[in-house]
Amino acid sequence: MEKHKRRENSPNLLSSQRGIALPVTFLMLFVSLVLLISATYYFSISRISAKTQALKVSGAEQGMLSLEKIVKFVAWSPGSYEIYEFDDFGGEFGVVPTAKRLVLNLTDDSSFYDVFFNSTIGKVVYELPPSETIDNLFLKGDNRVIVNQSSSTMTQLYISQGTEYYEITLSYRPSAGSTVTGSSSGKPVNNLRVYIINLNSSQNITRLGNFRLKVTSVNVTSSWRTYNFTDPITSLLVKASIDGTNSEVSLPITSNPTGAIVNLETVTCNIKTEDVGW
Repeated sequence: MEKHKRRENSPNLLSSQRGIALPVTFLMLFVSLVLLISATYYFSISRISAKTQALKVSGAEQGMLSLEKIVKFVAWSPGSYEIYEFDDFGGEFGVVPTAKRLVLNLTDDSSFYDVFFNSTIGKVVYELPPSETIDNLFLKGDNRVIVNQSSSTMTQLYISQGTEYYEITLSYRPSAGSTVTGSSSGKPVNNLRVYIINLNSSQNITRLGNFRLKVTSVNVTSSWRTYNFTDPITSLLVKASIDGTNSEVSLPITSNPTGAIVNLETVTCNIKTEDVGW
């Protein structure tokens, strides 16, 4: 009798197990679907966020390139100015007049040397919003801190790792050149000229969001030094140092057995940047 009852209960037990298994299967499928949808959603959000940040970085680069063009436009024209509207790219804009100490030294790399410039020249910085790793690169110029007058731009516009985030920095390096103009006291006269764009008369600025910036060419100043060499000389070096980074350019000198006269002119264009609100 017990065996018969067990056989009667077996179909019910199987039906009960199948009844439980079906909801469990649907639950597992539902959970898997939810996890898949969530993963797809978060992946899509992260991709959109990354693209948004990339667009902001690209916009900031174009903004700083446009600012550099404005500085170039007003430079060497005393009294000229331009107003530039800087857009919000999610970062922080700053002007640091006391940054970038430039030291210039004229030398024959032997017994003669003369430090003829020692001052800060300032910089403009845009601190980018948090973003993926960016390769350090120059948008304009390169890592040399002095260049030959005829071959390279004075601009240094580059991206580098800052204290917290990546930064776009705009600054200017000197350029140098030489010419021969005649003779004096039986010696060839060589004129050396060094050009400097100086931002240290600017306001100290820190801004977020949209704002307007006034860029003015305040003046162009010139200073002279004369050197009388009593021995033949073929070249002189202008050595430059900016915050510990060093470069040099070699300038040809024409001389004769009695030596040479060298006139050194330092020409400085003073640029002022001001925050004029919005």
